[in-house]
Amino acid sequence: MFSSRNKEALLMEKTILNRPDSPKVVRERKSRDIDPSSIRSPRAQRTTNKAGDVNMQKVIYDLNTCCWSLKYQVENNDFAKGAYGKILLATDKVTGQKVVIKKIPQSTPIRMINNEVRAGKYIGTHPNIAALLQYIDKPDFHFLVFQFINGQDLFCYLEKLGFAPRTEVEARSIITQILTALTHIHSHNIAHRDIKLENLLIDPNGRVTVIDLGLCAFIEDGKLCRDWCGSDNYLAPEIVRRIPYNGYQADVFSTGVVLFALLFGVFPFENLRVNGVSSMDPNKGLRKLQVRFPADVKVSQSAKDLLVRMLEDDPEKRITLKEIMKHEWINQLTEEEKSKSFKLSCEAAPAP
Repeated sequence: MFSSRNKEALLMEKTILNRPDSPKVVRERKSRDIDPSSIRSPRAQRTTNKAGDVNMQKVIYDLNTCCWSLKYQVENNDFAKGAYGKILLATDKVTGQKVVIKKIPQSTPIRMINNEVRAGKYIGTHPNIAALLQYIDKPDFHFLVFQFINGQDLFCYLEKLGFAPRTEVEARSIITQILTALTHIHSHNIAHRDIKLENLLIDPNGRVTVIDLGLCAFIEDGKLCRDWCGSDNYLAPEIVRRIPYNGYQADVFSTGVVLFALLFGVFPFENLRVNGVSSMDPNKGLRKLQVRFPADVKVSQSAKDLLVRMLEDDPEKRITLKEIMKHEWINQLTEEEKSKSFKLSCEAAPAP
């Protein structure tokens, strides 16, 4: 994650957030905080069929009865590394379509598999969300087949650009697509809960795709979430404080972190889980978050206003997704953006 070379000095000056001269980023793709008590065993989970639950074998056509490798030709066994398994690059032998396959050990918490498969079924296809094409359950591994996205995650994209702040035109194009995807996800009563640079792919044409719904939550009747999960630096303060929370508003906060990183090249807060925004001593109260902008980056007042409202400490006061879509900065489109001629910086665009 973003941090300065002199980390001790940065920790001592929590109230002053200066953009480091040479940002150093540490990737933590396994930074998860799952509550084990909320995860049932694979056998128990699979035999459960409560009202409203989705039978995984009926969600997506399952090839349990045949060898999955007969359908797909694997091109690269080490295409990428996921948080819980390998990601393979393959081709559908019938259609010639490229796909990516998540190969996940059966030892992985079954709830995460359930989440991704159920979410894939409900969400369906959307231009800014990676479509789940097939789920295959084998004795040793789960195989989740997704559409192939010719791109890279936003972390790698920013890394190639030296974490230099992006223009507001570029940041707006990227963030608007993320918000559009989240609007679609939320409309199906699902909260993503793991929005971060690594879970956002961008292709050479600037199209953004949201991936990885393994930590998503299915929101019923407006109930609050009680399992505290996510990735460091993107966690909403209410999650760090272990307070029952609104999953949709947690997504808004995480998206605000992504927008801040795009515009300033650093995170707005330095590892909330470590530095803390809560206290075990009730007499000391809570340390509320306050957004501070690096002085060496010029950003419009409209963009700052949106960031402050997205990164609001109190989820009840935090701007909602619907309100964001009506915000002045989001709708302040340039002629370049209106004509959809926005392209990635050529030096950071992935190879075709």
